[in-house]
Amino acid sequence: MSAVKKIKNSLIFAAVAGLYMLFNLLPRKVAGKLGAGLGRLFFYLVAFERKKTLRMLGIGLPALPEAERRRLAAGVFAHLGRGGAEFMRFPRMGPAEVEARIAEVRGWEKCESVLKSGRGIVFVTAHMGHWELLAAWTALHARVAVVARQVYDSRLDKALNDLRAAKGVTVFARNTSVKPILRWLKGGGVLGTLADQDTSVDSVYVNFFGREAKTPSGPAWLASVIGAALMTAFSMRQADGNYLLEYQDAIAIPSQNRGKQDLKAAVQEYTERTEAFIRRAPEQWAWNHDRWRSKKEEASTGWDPSEA
Repeated sequence: MSAVKKIKNSLIFAAVAGLYMLFNLLPRKVAGKLGAGLGRLFFYLVAFERKKTLRMLGIGLPALPEAERRRLAAGVFAHLGRGGAEFMRFPRMGPAEVEARIAEVRGWEKCESVLKSGRGIVFVTAHMGHWELLAAWTALHARVAVVARQVYDSRLDKALNDLRAAKGVTVFARNTSVKPILRWLKGGGVLGTLADQDTSVDSVYVNFFGREAKTPSGPAWLASVIGAALMTAFSMRQADGNYLLEYQDAIAIPSQNRGKQDLKAAVQEYTERTEAFIRRAPEQWAWNHDRWRSKKEEASTGWDPSEA
């Protein structure tokens, strides 16, 4: 790593550490408002991120008028900033406060039924609402692990995982050995996965907002090989600042499969559910990710174009 990059990473880490201390000193609502304000400021100051987000909204919601698209894009960053502030305050949140932040829970009884049978659950969720709080609440009621991307800076990576661990969430690093994950599921554990981004993992192309989008197939594969239930779960911020958690029905997966393409119907199903939930509150999804960047005819890490 170059000296310039080391300095840059250290400055970013210092800034995050400063915000962490500030958000934990402030009352929850004040911290949330400050986080939202900083997110909105970032949107207006960082042209690259602003243009990318507006472009993604143009692809996903092309009928949206330009003024509304810009308002929505700014709202996306305000929501992400608020969520980031709330996540940094996890050390201050005991179980009672986690429960208090959940305005309504729908469908958890479906999950309880699966877990009582001894089967594990692979949950597919999205960068929607407050996905970290979704994991934290679930961890109050089951053994929960998540698959998380390793952050470029080891200090930030540890800080993020420490926040998750403080809420009883085990973390499996993405693109590492799958054996511990399979053992976790075989033991009746819950695994949370995010499958709404174009990343360098095993993927297939399915329809998402009317366009072919490279979508992780790993959750379906994990559930199929270990006999776990494949389910979807999402969170949505409500008008009072608390959250709705929605646990949805299990998705059918083939008991025998030869590869990713045999699971494509399941991937399409959880992608359709993700899109439907996003449409209910589009400003709460991370439109700042370049979701349609990979082209089907191009080879990419984690995906073999011959399997398309």
